[in-house]
Amino acid sequence: MHTDYTKYSADQLLNDDYFLQSELHPTEESRLFWQNLMEENEPLAAEIEIARLLLNALEKDTEIPSLTSTEENTLWQQIEQTNIETERKNRRSRIIREVFSIAATITLLFAVGWYMAFEPKKQGTDYLAIIESINIPDSASQKVQLILDNNEKMDLEGDEAQLEYKKEGQVNVNSKKVELEKQESTQPAYNQLVVPVGKRSSVTFSDGTKIWVNSDTKVVYPVAFANEKREIFVEGEIFLEVSHDAKRPFIVKTKQMEIKVLGTKFNVSAYKNENNMQVVLVEGKVEVNTDNKNKSLLAPNQMFHYDGRLQKVKISTVDINDYVAWKDGYYQFHHESLNVILRKLSRYYGTLIYCDNTDNDLSCSGKLDLKDNLEDVLNSLKRAIPLEIENKNESIKINVKH
Repeated sequence: MHTDYTKYSADQLLNDDYFLQSELHPTEESRLFWQNLMEENEPLAAEIEIARLLLNALEKDTEIPSLTSTEENTLWQQIEQTNIETERKNRRSRIIREVFSIAATITLLFAVGWYMAFEPKKQGTDYLAIIESINIPDSASQKVQLILDNNEKMDLEGDEAQLEYKKEGQVNVNSKKVELEKQESTQPAYNQLVVPVGKRSSVTFSDGTKIWVNSDTKVVYPVAFANEKREIFVEGEIFLEVSHDAKRPFIVKTKQMEIKVLGTKFNVSAYKNENNMQVVLVEGKVEVNTDNKNKSLLAPNQMFHYDGRLQKVKISTVDINDYVAWKDGYYQFHHESLNVILRKLSRYYGTLIYCDNTDNDLSCSGKLDLKDNLEDVLNSLKRAIPLEIENKNESIKINVKH
């Protein structure tokens, strides 16, 4: 049986016989053992990567100065004094581990010092600037748009436009091949998908990850994912099925949250003008970080709720279908308040729908088909709740009968 490594640090790994043997003389068994551990435990995976970096630095030994002969003699004397009563074989094993640990610490100090002194600080992508640079008029009849890195706009037909990236420069739009002009630039290139009210869309990336994009949502993503991570930005609501890649975590950024995963299914709701943001996990595990440095790990069937104004976090167990059914073309409600239902319909159809005399206890259960027009949806709601519908200029007022 192998040791339980789940809570090991990089320093402990460098003092572990099996880890050192696996790294210096790897076998197929040991390689699979450590790979499975990394896939199952993200914190441990980070510690393993640190330990490997230190070992690699020791092997290369090009830029890091070695110990002087005096320092080496002092180190060996200290080690021998510590282990003088130990059997010779065990003493040699501990000496090796001690040398690795001390040398690793020295290497890390030199490496961190060099990085802090000479490595330029990496600036994150300003996704909001990308979104704000494109002037798109608000219109309920507007088509789904794909905006390329050179600001070229492509109108996508249909209420549920589908994009599928095959390789760089090629994308299928509603199952039809479209060749995109390759941009000659040393800077990362980004596309933007804009889904207006009353429409939905989906994107399948070349790595196999698929996202469903809800009404009134913007998604910014790179033309090609980086080697070390896959990152997109969302303003609105999306559902994701992330293709597993242990070497490239998938990161979803919003204005106030960052969600990191390796492979999973989850829903993100973070609309521009709303304080309440949600992450609902269907499968796998996600880590959610907020702008106030709160970090939370979610399990399946849990919802992460973040109040951006109060900067408060709440995690609860929910019926996931109430939050992800929209990707299949309908809203599902289970004892949901009428105010919440009307707010979702207002956002989806781009029409203000309000109710002045709603009781706090009034709720509704059922499904609403998003393929129907707003009038049909409200009539369906009318059959579940005793209400009257009053059209007022560009808004709709709901009166509850008592």
